[in-house]
Amino acid sequence: ISRLNLSGSCVFLPAFILILGLVAVWSYFNLDQRVFSLLCQKPVNWDGNFWLKAFTYLGKAWLLIWLLLIWYLSTGRQRPILIALLALVIIFLTVIPLKISVKRPRPYEVIKASQKTEKQYDLDGHTSFPSGDTATVFAVATVIMFFVSWPWACILLAACTGIALLRVTAMAHYPSDVFAGAAVGSFAGWLAMQIERRWLPLEPPRFNLSRGMAIWGIIIIPLSIGLFGGSGELPVLLKTYGLLVVCILLAAKAGKYRKIKAIAKLVDSERFDCILNWLRKRRTLSLKIAFPIIIAENIINGKKPHELGFSDFSVMAVLGLILVLAGTFIRFWARGHFEKGSLFTSGPYALVRHPLYFGSILVVSGILFQLNNWLFNWAVIIPLVIVFYGAAIIYEERSLEKKFGKQWLLYKAKRPAMVPSLQTWLLQRQSRKWSWKVYLSTSERIATPILLSLPLLVELMEDLVFEGMLGIQ
Repeated sequence: ISRLNLSGSCVFLPAFILILGLVAVWSYFNLDQRVFSLLCQKPVNWDGNFWLKAFTYLGKAWLLIWLLLIWYLSTGRQRPILIALLALVIIFLTVIPLKISVKRPRPYEVIKASQKTEKQYDLDGHTSFPSGDTATVFAVATVIMFFVSWPWACILLAACTGIALLRVTAMAHYPSDVFAGAAVGSFAGWLAMQIERRWLPLEPPRFNLSRGMAIWGIIIIPLSIGLFGGSGELPVLLKTYGLLVVCILLAAKAGKYRKIKAIAKLVDSERFDCILNWLRKRRTLSLKIAFPIIIAENIINGKKPHELGFSDFSVMAVLGLILVLAGTFIRFWARGHFEKGSLFTSGPYALVRHPLYFGSILVVSGILFQLNNWLFNWAVIIPLVIVFYGAAIIYEERSLEKKFGKQWLLYKAKRPAMVPSLQTWLLQRQSRKWSWKVYLSTSERIATPILLSLPLLVELMEDLVFEGMLGIQ
């Protein structure tokens, strides 16, 4: 099945589960009260640590499903994803009945009860045993560790242990709760693998998880969390794990281009070209729509941009400035190799097919990093950029294929669209030097100073709006 031997799981995993169960029983009688007393005397407060909070969210089923779908998009490996989802179903059918039947109060609830004046304390609805987060993460890890290499399996096991430990130190569970949760989760993962192996093969054509289904799942889960989840869950999801989506989109771009071309064949080719060309000519409209919305939302909600001053600067602002400078340089470099009527293959065009668009995206990303509330910023701008700039890329590549034919196809086969790779860097050959004359003949001579001034304009907005005229705090 992978680097680990699945047949060995028939012996070692049940033994591991049995040991966890015995440790849970021992902990209930010997360890729980000691740890509870120690944490009461020396409480550990993780509330102020955003990254630890984000790490503990890995125990949430919805986040694990979201990450599994992203992993599927990047690897195309359906089997481990479906087995892990089956394990989560088993967890749901096992843990919830246990919680309802046991009704063990959580440690922090016991402290609250001791502070009440009433003689009785209602135990209905208390769900400490077993730890659902621990069970969930152990179930998924038990499955995934059989499909990855040994180092990744060790990292998964360490992450599971860390989540269980944080649940105890946060006084959300007793040690016996997390040991029992680990046992239940490992059992669910083992049982899911046995079901898949013996009775229900989760492979095509019987089961087929399409890329479209995965993409819809990646979109729907954050929306559902934003509408129905807690107030702090969606920011943690997108701020901590959201950039994974961008990486996956870049990794899966080849497949998406093929799908777009397949759709294009179903419609009139000339009409489709007209739509693409209309979007291409108005690609900057996406930024003209997005940035007023973003800036207005930041001002209305008092989201102050990150400082860029020498005395008081933010890491996010510095990162944004670096991205703006890098993107502007790439555009500056590309324009010097820009000659109409020929196929550009020198300079940055020797590395990627669309360096101008790559530079523009870096500049936009830098401004978004400098502005605050970048969860909202990315949600507004990403769909617009994908539509307008994606249409521009498709139209230009179709036009170049018609004009240069085989020469373009050979060039395209060796160059990625926007993100350079080590292979293309090694293949780079300078057939033409960068030219000031060519650069000054393009509109980039005006665009360059404008792009370089954008971080300063954001800083000026921060000074005028938040500290000057409006005095927003």
